Amino acid sequence: MSGRVSRKPMLIALLAIAMGVLALLISGPTPVAAPPAPPTKVALAAARTSDTPAPAPTTAPSATAAPSPTPAPDLPRATPTALPPTPSGVPTPTPRLAGTMLRVGIQVGHWKSSELPDELARLRSSSGAFAGGYHEADVNLEIAKRVVALLESRGLAVDLLPATIPPGYDADAFVAIHADGSSSGNSRGFKLATPWRTSRASQMLLDLLTTAYSNATGLPQDGAITFNMRGYYAFNNRRREHAIAKTTPAVIIEMGFLTSAADRAVIIGQPDNVAIGIANGIIRYLNERDPNDGAALLPPDFKTQRPISTDGLDVRSAPRDNAQVLRHVDSDGRLFVFQERDGWYQGFVRGGSRILGWFRKDQVTETNDPLPTPPPLTDS
Repeated sequence: MSGRVSRKPMLIALLAIAMGVLALLISGPTPVAAPPAPPTKVALAAARTSDTPAPAPTTAPSATAAPSPTPAPDLPRATPTALPPTPSGVPTPTPRLAGTMLRVGIQVGHWKSSELPDELARLRSSSGAFAGGYHEADVNLEIAKRVVALLESRGLAVDLLPATIPPGYDADAFVAIHADGSSSGNSRGFKLATPWRTSRASQMLLDLLTTAYSNATGLPQDGAITFNMRGYYAFNNRRREHAIAKTTPAVIIEMGFLTSAADRAVIIGQPDNVAIGIANGIIRYLNERDPNDGAALLPPDFKTQRPISTDGLDVRSAPRDNAQVLRHVDSDGRLFVFQERDGWYQGFVRGGSRILGWFRKDQVTETNDPLPTPPPLTDS
């Protein structure tokens, strides 16, 4: 009996193991949490409404690209390309209320010249050029109306002015529109000029308008600025009541030669391009000027100059040392200055022919000689 192993404890152990396995099979593994359901379209839309919207792309005016700060050589010619100017509070020394609209004067050369006041009576018969069946005054008016419409579409206050200028006319920019004429059909090209005493603002307006007009029209530039242009009666606020205020930036533009068939094809045949060139130049000036720089609006006062060297000096056609020599001035000569640019003076020689030229600032010194009598009244 002692050599036999009892089977009862073994059976109990096997039974316990079997019951444990059965319990595990019945209960199964602990379930894993199910992934969240994907958001519905409504949830996505609701989430988007709380996002910060991306900025909308800027739309260029009139379906053309907005211009870069410097004019591009391929300016579109269908509509103006410049951006609206940013309004300023005090654009000139004349007090202005904050938010005042910028004002531009567009004068139509020779338009209603018969109505000029008595102080300008001798200009009443000035009718301008005539060629190809076109009167200059009519051509000027057609272009000026288009310029006015373009500027007004940019939020500017614009005055369409006849030959008669309101006394002391004060604006943020003034442009007199003319067309040139010559006895020779070979003369062509556009040109611009500022008043005799050129403020920095007027010079800036001239530079920007020159570039914009050249790009828009493709016309060549004629550098032969005349005394009539610089001495234009509307600029002469020292002697005339009916003239612009001295702080009004101003230029006169000869759009091209009406007597040139090539120029006439642009001025008459492509009036929109001509108007766009003028409007873009004005708008770029208003955008790029410093409205807080009142000194830029004041015409300079220069004293009479004389050469420093006993050898005298050369008066040149442009402000550079390799430009054509127009005249040599002896050491006892006197020069009258109208503007300064890049270390050069522009002016003319006392007692000399009516030739405007440039001479180096470091080659002259001031004198106490009286300034000349202002040039006679002219109408371009």
